[in-house]
Amino acid sequence: MPYYLIEYLDEMLFFEFAEMLKNGQYFVLSDKRKRNFCDRPFEGKRTCKQVGAKLFFEKGVEADTFLLQYLIEYNKVYSRRYRAAGKYAGEQFKSWSAAASQARRDYVEGKISGVEMLARVRVD
Repeated sequence: MPYYLIEYLDEMLFFEFAEMLKNGQYFVLSDKRKRNFCDRPFEGKRTCKQVGAKLFFEKGVEADTFLLQYLIEYNKVYSRRYRAAGKYAGEQFKSWSAAASQARRDYVEGKISGVEMLARVRVD
């Protein structure tokens, strides 16, 4: 096992940086957008970014029953678009989807209640 004598903080940081480069454990931000996960492969073909974003989304939805109901309702209407010929086709689905997304944003921002959001989203 190698032994290193490091006396100063800057030496330790440089050593750690060099080890990360050597092992390929780094990622560089290409723009100013916030990144929570890297692009390295994670357990197969998916990347850390794909897996982490999905887990983050699921954790947020599970914590809020109104958002979970919203997701169920959205998926129900979305699947109707493909199953039933003529129902929620084209422009009708687009306008419903835009209104549903706005209702979700209003709920997340605290402008409306969860009950009101679901009332706007539900289609019979």
